[in-house]
Amino acid sequence: MRNEHVFRILGPLLVTSGDEQIEISGIRRQKLLAALLLQTNQVVSLGRLVDAMWDDHPPASAHGQIRICVSGLRRLLRGPERDSVIETHPSCYRIRVRDDDALDLFTFEKLVTQGRAMVRDNQLERAEGLLKSALALWRGPVAAGLDSRALAPLVVRLNEDRLTVKEEHFDVTLKLGRHQQIIGDLTGFVAENPFRERALAQLMLALYHSGRQADALETFRTARMRFSEDLGIEPARDLHVLHQSILVGRLSSVASLPRDILAPPPPSSHGQQGRPSCVALLARTSPNPVTPDSLEQLRLENDLLRVERDGLRNILSSLWLNSNESNPGA
Repeated sequence: MRNEHVFRILGPLLVTSGDEQIEISGIRRQKLLAALLLQTNQVVSLGRLVDAMWDDHPPASAHGQIRICVSGLRRLLRGPERDSVIETHPSCYRIRVRDDDALDLFTFEKLVTQGRAMVRDNQLERAEGLLKSALALWRGPVAAGLDSRALAPLVVRLNEDRLTVKEEHFDVTLKLGRHQQIIGDLTGFVAENPFRERALAQLMLALYHSGRQADALETFRTARMRFSEDLGIEPARDLHVLHQSILVGRLSSVASLPRDILAPPPPSSHGQQGRPSCVALLARTSPNPVTPDSLEQLRLENDLLRVERDGLRNILSSLWLNSNESNPGA
């Protein structure tokens, strides 16, 4: 049966039924419901719920208090036929949500999957709209205000997913040629996440293709200084190559990029990881005669060849893995 309650955890916990908001009173009830929703359709042990609600200092009556909270939630969340979305199992509980639209996290994941499919089909306008709709579901940090060390890994993973989808949305917008439109959003995103190299590359590209070459170079210089002072390391080598390409005016149109910048494609069934090369960024058909000096030009050419070599190795490796998986007996 279709569940009429709608749960929202991409931000402060919110439960509605029709046009009415259901008040979940008490921090313990809220934490318990958030813990179940973050593991929707999975059985969650009493021990894990105790950890989620009290961290390292549970009272002796913890199990009893959880049962009282579950009983209260059941009364609030009963459906039209008096059924409850919370199931009881031996020493465990599970919240059942079968409809994607009944949990904003499920809706987010569905829209992202559809958006990525549109990217693969090169339907960028539709992809941009789907990813934008997915991101609009977020009203703040996951389960905001309900801090729990036991739930922190789940919360961190979901917040990381949001940042990744945000970068994917920037990629699509760049490929659509809307460079100037996203400079403000990208600038704010980089200010909040200064060590996300993919976003730094995107901001540099947006600035460069908006006729702001100097600002693109200054973005790299500032980022390099921050990496050095705060982390004691250099930015990714791909960012250095991108910086050099902008410096000497050898950057091809971002609209022609076949792959994302400084990030792997969405996770595949093979679970392959890695950072794609920036070969597509570098136009090699008409060398730019303006270079600092001949030695710098040779060094840059050597960098470009190495990047292309690495990209070719990645492609060949991917083709070899896919071939073996499709022909296991080979």
